[in-house]
Amino acid sequence: MSIEQIKKNDIRAFLAQAGITPVKETPTGGMYLSPLRQEDTASFHVDYTKNLWYDHGAGVGGSIIDLVMHMHNIDFLDALCYLEEPGLVRIQ
Repeated sequence: MSIEQIKKNDIRAFLAQAGITPVKETPTGGMYLSPLRQEDTASFHVDYTKNLWYDHGAGVGGSIIDLVMHMHNIDFLDALCYLEEPGLVRIQ
């Protein structure tokens, strides 16, 4: 699987599989409590149309690969292997 194919893993579905749901949602994006740190006010934004995320409180963002790296404290290659696992929801 190529890196571009791996980046097509749906961030919203990935978060939902982890039990993380949006606090506020529009058709094009959602605001979440950050999965990277403790917070009381949602500052983690997922752009559903671009399939990108940004954590305003931490000042980091990117693709699903970056999210997995930050959430699991793993490097790029380990994140690629993680995302190639069967059972992850992907965009068609």
